Amino acid sequence: MRAGQGIFPEWRRLLGAGLVAPLMAACLGLASPGHARAASEPTPTSAAIRTPDFDESVRWYRDTLGFRLIGSQSLVPGRKAVLEKSGFLLEINETDHVLPQDPDATAAVRATGAPVISLIVPDVDKEVARLSEMGVDILQPPEDQLEDSYRVAQIRDNGRHRIELREPLDDPARFNPMGR
Repeated sequence: MRAGQGIFPEWRRLLGAGLVAPLMAACLGLASPGHARAASEPTPTSAAIRTPDFDESVRWYRDTLGFRLIGSQSLVPGRKAVLEKSGFLLEINETDHVLPQDPDATAAVRATGAPVISLIVPDVDKEVARLSEMGVDILQPPEDQLEDSYRVAQIRDNGRHRIELREPLDDPARFNPMGR
């Protein structure tokens, strides 16, 4: 494989425009020299998950949570897809093994112990009701947390990943559906 051949077209364009380093710095929460980050300035976020059910996971995040597929790629160890929602990037990697089963867990599948991603939503109660009607496993019903500054719930994706849904309570301006 030649250098750069495995990079998604959008990343190749960003790389050519010299935007990857500032984007990576932003993802890591690092301000560039001479740029002081305001405390309220949001930073891009990302996460990666591994799943043996690649096609189903991509479909689930797209159809259930509203992510859009940016690109996918077949690699020697498996496939990879990058999805986006409100500025949040999610990389889904195919793996050929599953997490250990726990008979005491919901539907006999052990969910991750801690959330792998946390998504800001405008109304946690409405989102949980919508997802519950779709048959999504609700691991923690909505409740106020973090000194009543967020309403929080947790769900499980189509596999074993715990997802936290958060609604800012103390300042409605903290919710920005564009993630910017």
